[in-house]
Amino acid sequence: MVKDILREIKAKWFQFVAILIITALGVGFFVGIRVTGYDMRATGDRYMKESEVMDLEYRHSLGIDQAMLEQLSGIVDGDAVGVYDGDAFIGLRDVDGVMKVIEINQQTEKDITLVDGRMPTQKNEVVVDKVLHEHRGFELGDTVKLKKNDVFKAANLKIVGFAESSLYMNLERGQSKIGSGNVLGFMYGLDLDKEIDVFTSARFVFGEDVNIEAQKERIKEQEAAISSQRFDRASKPELEKLQDAQKELDQKRLEADQEFAKGSQTLTQTRLQLQDAHEELENGILELSSQPGPGDLQTKLDSAVRRFAQTVGERENILKGYEAELAKGQEQYNLGLTALEAKRPEIDALKENVDTLPEPQKTEALAAIAAFEKTEATLTASKAELDKNEAEIKAGFESLEQGKAKFKEGQVRIQKGIQEYNSGLKSLTEAERAFDLKKTEVYGQIESGQKTIDDGLKELEETDHGKLYLLDREDVLIGYREFYQDSDRIEAIGQVFPLIFFGVAILVTLSTVTRMVDESRMQMGVYKALGYSWLASAMKFVGFTGLAWILGSILGLIMGFYMIPTLIYNAYRIMYLTPELESGFVWSYAAVPLLISFVSSVGVAMIKSMSVSREKAANLLRPPLPKSGQRILLERIPMFWNRLSFLYKVSLRNLFRNKTRFAMTVVGIGGCCGLLITGFGIKHSIYSIVDKQFDEVVQYDGMVLYDQEVSTENITVTESIHIATEAAKVDDLDVTLYVAEDFKALPNFIQLKDRHTKEPISIEKDPIVITEKLSILKNVDVGDVLTFRVNEHDYEFEIGGISENYVAHYIFMSEAQHQAITGKKLPENMYLFNTPDDHDQVAEQLLRQDSVFNVSFLGDMRESYQDMMGNFDIVIYVIVGAAFALEVIVLLNLITMNISERYKELATLKVLGFYPKELATYILRENIILTLISLIFGVGFGYFLHQFVVVQAELDAIMFNRELLPMSIVMAIVLTFALSIIINVLMARRANHVNMSEALKTFDD
Repeated sequence: MVKDILREIKAKWFQFVAILIITALGVGFFVGIRVTGYDMRATGDRYMKESEVMDLEYRHSLGIDQAMLEQLSGIVDGDAVGVYDGDAFIGLRDVDGVMKVIEINQQTEKDITLVDGRMPTQKNEVVVDKVLHEHRGFELGDTVKLKKNDVFKAANLKIVGFAESSLYMNLERGQSKIGSGNVLGFMYGLDLDKEIDVFTSARFVFGEDVNIEAQKERIKEQEAAISSQRFDRASKPELEKLQDAQKELDQKRLEADQEFAKGSQTLTQTRLQLQDAHEELENGILELSSQPGPGDLQTKLDSAVRRFAQTVGERENILKGYEAELAKGQEQYNLGLTALEAKRPEIDALKENVDTLPEPQKTEALAAIAAFEKTEATLTASKAELDKNEAEIKAGFESLEQGKAKFKEGQVRIQKGIQEYNSGLKSLTEAERAFDLKKTEVYGQIESGQKTIDDGLKELEETDHGKLYLLDREDVLIGYREFYQDSDRIEAIGQVFPLIFFGVAILVTLSTVTRMVDESRMQMGVYKALGYSWLASAMKFVGFTGLAWILGSILGLIMGFYMIPTLIYNAYRIMYLTPELESGFVWSYAAVPLLISFVSSVGVAMIKSMSVSREKAANLLRPPLPKSGQRILLERIPMFWNRLSFLYKVSLRNLFRNKTRFAMTVVGIGGCCGLLITGFGIKHSIYSIVDKQFDEVVQYDGMVLYDQEVSTENITVTESIHIATEAAKVDDLDVTLYVAEDFKALPNFIQLKDRHTKEPISIEKDPIVITEKLSILKNVDVGDVLTFRVNEHDYEFEIGGISENYVAHYIFMSEAQHQAITGKKLPENMYLFNTPDDHDQVAEQLLRQDSVFNVSFLGDMRESYQDMMGNFDIVIYVIVGAAFALEVIVLLNLITMNISERYKELATLKVLGFYPKELATYILRENIILTLISLIFGVGFGYFLHQFVVVQAELDAIMFNRELLPMSIVMAIVLTFALSIIINVLMARRANHVNMSEALKTFDD
């Protein structure tokens, strides 16, 4: 039996090799594409484990002190290690830029894989990113000037080594808040001088059995308490400072109260003294004038002076009247006296002669003498009265002068008193004003100080207790997310495409084994006639297919577990700094393809052998009757059929005579063509999303993330818009809300359009627009209601539009819509703009602002996505290469079997006198027609397969381009047709070497 099997293999070596290669390709491709993602993750996990890369990193906006480290270590199942790191400007020769600076400790030292030089052993020695040595000219022994920054002091650092860091899995070096935002590389230094006394981060490394998500939840549960206690410690110096300031201010207030009370008392006493002086002056004025009149002292004095002057004038006038009357009386007296003196001699004479006068005359004389004496007495009395009046008038003038003198003295005294009073009052007023000003100033300073203290206390009370940043490897390790996403993409492709590929391979294998058993009917009849069981008869085919399956499976497993993953992974290693691939045999990936390939080869051989063995030996010893010819559909079209030559009619009848062969050929060749179309189509579907997203959907140059405001002074901005963004969840999907106050301006920066119609979405009625991938995953359409969650609150909204988008999930809405849904106003934190200025200079200027978190430009994002998609090249090449290899084997196998099973027919044609060229044309014509029919099937199959694979291979956050380029179809058709022609031409030579006598002799038997 073994010899029989070996003879069968030797006789049908091509079928044996075909089954072997098809099995190897099917198993290898099925396993290889699927296991590559698994191997990449295993390699990444091993790398993380061997490098002891942190599992979590905790950052706090207030920094991390020793107490927080101890607190964190008590919460999680592991120790927290404090780390000093930060971005800083460096300078070396003509290289200036930003580097990530990390101080070496027991944890960060594990990040480093030394490439050249040595590790730092002394203060201010550093190891530097090897990329800077390879591309920037950094050399061992160079001195790097570290400029002062928020974490480290300025220093001159000596390069003693170049290294790789497990924090950087690819060639990207991340973004920075300073400079232009780009980071040159990393630098690890020993014992660096620091500007701060708290750690910038805390790292956690857990054991293999620790659930990291559970650790994160533990920290999150106590986040408020941790932040509050950290805030209390951080704010304690400020609180103590404010408390000391309050004590000092209270002391100043007490001293001011005492001083101003004393000053107020002094001023009060002075005012009382002035009031007493005022009263004395008023009394003095009253002494000068009983009716001084209203007004101030000076007015009263002036009034008194006027009244006194008036009184004096009146009295002088009276005295002067008296003097006039006195003068008049004196004049009358003098006249009387003159008259009297003039008459005196006469009277004297009368007196002397009275006695001598006669009686009548004597009487007259005595009467005259008496009248004279009476007049004299009257004049004497008048004289006395005049003298008295003169004395009184004189006394009156003297008294008046004395009164004037006394008044003048009083006036001078009072005037002086008034001047002194006014001077004192002025001094008092100025003193009171100065007192009030000083009091206002001092108490103003005290109140200002109190307000400052109160504001400080209020600010401490209202200040956020610090923000927690709990980061995992995806957030910290540059390239980590991309590496694992690439593995997921490969695995996503591996879930569908290899299955179809394997299906085509299995169909061809099944067809090959079936035909091989059918060709050995007579031999099986001999075995049965000799008494062998069906199992013994089947062992030849089981051995034949089994050996091919074993060898093919071994080769396929080697290809699948080692060659294909290594090929793909090594292509990815151009972009990633990771170790050799962790590849090995994984039963869970091998079991299914081995089982299916076993059933489709060995199993089919057994089943077919058992089916054939059920027939009688006599029937098996005779060749099967040829299938009767039947009219085909084309014969029912006379206009077409009658115009065909005899050979074309024969070819067409032969095509449809054996429907199984026809179906297998069409499925085999068409399936391979469909696989090629899918391979080429996937390449376009994946690569074109970069152009679609960054040329058609996104229309802005730069994006700024900020927390308060952003200034574009000295930057040329042609268009801009401020947007409020917020992270949300739609079930388990991460979604970003874009809320624009000027919603109608949003399409100038982000195109909102339907992918199918290419028509812009109408935004006149402020619709809420979601991206297409989100609508597909949630199976919703325009008019449906969708719910998003923010901070444990659910909000429902009606979908107003579905927009074309390829990367991430977004919900676009106006500010009014957002407020209507959530009841709150979302602060703006994103600025989109277009500028013709140099992007690096713009980024540097924007990042100088404290409120700006990050600046990114569309060109950089586009380049990053192109690099990421470029990693997928090798997968596409493997897919296309495997599909092409399968197509070669399938075509060779199908055409070979086609010729083999028609060996007698070809021998008959040759006996009938067909020339070699005619014989070749006879075979070639049928195969070409079959190929053309297969291509028609292949195009349809390829189109639907492409759509299916693209959808299945997509990740949740990415939508591939669903369009199938006509060029992908053309390339697959040309490649398949050309390959078919080449193989047919080569196999036609075999038809011309048919041994006619041997072939016909077999028939005669």
